[in-house]
Amino acid sequence: MTWKLWSAAFALAAVGLGAPRVARADIAAVDVEGHAGVTSGPGTGSPAENMGGIGFGLGARLLIFEGYYDYTNFGSGAAISRAIGGLRAGIGAGDIRLVLRVGGGLIRESGGALSGDSLGLGTNTGAVGRIGAALETRVAPACLIGLGIDGETFVLSGPSRPGNDGLYTGSDVFGNLHVMFELGI
Repeated sequence: MTWKLWSAAFALAAVGLGAPRVARADIAAVDVEGHAGVTSGPGTGSPAENMGGIGFGLGARLLIFEGYYDYTNFGSGAAISRAIGGLRAGIGAGDIRLVLRVGGGLIRESGGALSGDSLGLGTNTGAVGRIGAALETRVAPACLIGLGIDGETFVLSGPSRPGNDGLYTGSDVFGNLHVMFELGI
């Protein structure tokens, strides 16, 4: 009886592996996303007050090259916006994919979202390097939901004062849930 069970399992596996699947290999795509998440950055106030944020992102990609803008608001006037260019790879079959990306660009914080009060609570700009990963699943032809994590290191330039050159260097990690609408060709 065991050989019949193994034969049936082998036949089902062969049929399943040979079944046609829809594959997507977009050459170019544009996307818009909404996200909510938690950051490890110091921010303003106590960690309990300033850990969570909500925001949006707009992006475009051509082959493995991508560019995107994102904005995240942490409340109480604290927010971060980024303009990033970099490389992106989507790995997966069917409706689930692992997305890996690395890039760099410009970052702007307001209200001490990254630097706390070390540069004052105004608006500070600088350079940023990012790396991230996300697991996404397609829930409709142009809609995906995902769970992601992005790490970054940055240098912000603020006003200089006696004993402070106005530069703030730091890093943080942002874990997020996101909903993405993506159109590709």
